[in-house]
Amino acid sequence: MELGANSKEIRDRVNELFSAILIEQQKFMQVKAPSPEKHDLLQNAVADLQKYRGQEAIYPYISSGRGHGPFTELIDGSIKYDLIGAMGVNLLGHSHPLYIRSHLEAATTDTMMLGNLLPYKSQLNLNRILLDSVKGTNLKHFWFSGSGSMAGDTAIKILWQKTAPKYKIISFTGAFAGRSLGMLNITQEPSYSEGVPKTFEVLTVPHFDYHDPQNSLANTLRELNKIWDKEQDNLSSLVIELVQGEAGFVFGTREFYRGIFEWAKEKGIYIFVDEVQTFARTPELYAFQHFGLESYVDIVTIGKALQTCGTFYSNELNPRPGLLGGTFAGANSSLVAGEKTVRYLLEGNFYGENGRIHRLEKTFTSKLQNLMENELTGKISDVRGIGLMVSFRVGDGSKDLTFRVLNTFFKNGLICYKGGKNPARIRFLIPLSITEDHIEEIFKIIQDSINEVL
Repeated sequence: MELGANSKEIRDRVNELFSAILIEQQKFMQVKAPSPEKHDLLQNAVADLQKYRGQEAIYPYISSGRGHGPFTELIDGSIKYDLIGAMGVNLLGHSHPLYIRSHLEAATTDTMMLGNLLPYKSQLNLNRILLDSVKGTNLKHFWFSGSGSMAGDTAIKILWQKTAPKYKIISFTGAFAGRSLGMLNITQEPSYSEGVPKTFEVLTVPHFDYHDPQNSLANTLRELNKIWDKEQDNLSSLVIELVQGEAGFVFGTREFYRGIFEWAKEKGIYIFVDEVQTFARTPELYAFQHFGLESYVDIVTIGKALQTCGTFYSNELNPRPGLLGGTFAGANSSLVAGEKTVRYLLEGNFYGENGRIHRLEKTFTSKLQNLMENELTGKISDVRGIGLMVSFRVGDGSKDLTFRVLNTFFKNGLICYKGGKNPARIRFLIPLSITEDHIEEIFKIIQDSINEVL
C-alpha cells in the first residue's frame, strides 16, 4: 500500500474503510427489476442529461455508483449485467478490490489530477511496469495522455516529426481511431466527422476479409503496392487496429499481419498499432504479442483497461524536446489503479493458451455457436471472438433490428452494444469478474430476449 499522508492511524482507517466499502458493494450481485417508485427519478434524470448534453442517450442509464463484479445498479434500483464496461474501461468489473484500494490510496495524496510537468511516484511506477511488459520489442519510452484519441495524436506527431515532409498515412477499411481532429482523419465512419474538414490525407486499404480469407493478404498487398507506386515519396506510416472494435471485432491471422508488416518494413514505413481497446483483452497482454508481431511495432497506443492512456515509441522515434506536452497525465487514482491492474494481470493466470482470458473466449463463442445451431437457428449468425471481445449478428444485421435486440437485452438485465454497419453486430466486452453461474444466466437472457424480438 503506497500512501501520501501516512501514519498507523491513516493505514488502519484506510483498511477499515476498504473493508466496509467492499462489503457494502457486495450486496449488489444479482439482476433486479427497477423499483416502481423510482421510475420517474431515472426518466427525469435521463431527460435532464440529454438536455444538458444536447444529445440523446443510447440507453436510459444513470448509475447509482453501486455494483459488484459484472453487476451495475441504476438510480431506479434496477441491477443489470454490464458486458460493455463503459466501452471497455471496466476490465475487472465493478467495485473490484484493486479499484477501491486505488481510490483510497490516492485520497491520502495532496492532489487529484497529475500532470506531465511535475510527475508523481504513481507515474514512475506505471511507466516502469509498462515498459517491462514490452521487453523484447523496440518500444523504449511511454508518454501519458488524457484520452485514447490524444494518445493517437501524440503518435502521429512523433511519426511526422521523424518522417517530415512525408505526412500521408496508410490505414484500413473499418478503422476507428477516435474523435479528436487528428484521429477523425483515420476513423472511417462518415457520420463521426460530418461537416469537419480533413486535416491530413489517409490512404485506405482492405483489412482482413472474412468472405475471402485465403486471398485477403494478396488483395491487401496489391492495394498497398498501388499506393506505393503513386505515393512512395509521401508516405509516413501505417496505422492499424489488430482487432477492430467499432467494426464489430474484425481481426486477421498472424500470417496476414506479418505479410503487411514485412511489406511496410521493406519500404521503410513505420508501423503504428492502435491498442486502446485491445490492451489486456487478448490472450496476451498486447494484441501484437498475441499475433507474434513484437519485432515489427514502432509505436503503440493503449488505454481503456489501463485506466489512463498513452503512447509507446522506440528510441528511433524519440522526438525532439518541445513536441510532447499536455497538462494531464491522469487522475492519481487512475495511475495507481493502472499499475495495480497490470501487475495483477501479469502475476495471475490470465494469459496464454490455458489462461482465463482464452477460456472465457472459448466459453462465450462455443455457447453462441451452440445457440446458433440449435435454439436460435436462423436468428443469430457469424460468431466471432478473440479474448474478451466477442460478437455476433442477429437476423439480417439491420440497425433497427440490432437496436431492438439491444434494448430488449437492456430491459431484461443485460447491457452490451453494437459494432459494425451493414450488417451491424452485437458485441460484448467481457469483464474478468464474470463466473460460470453468471454466464449461464446471461445466456438465458440472450436466448429469451432474441426470441422475444424474433
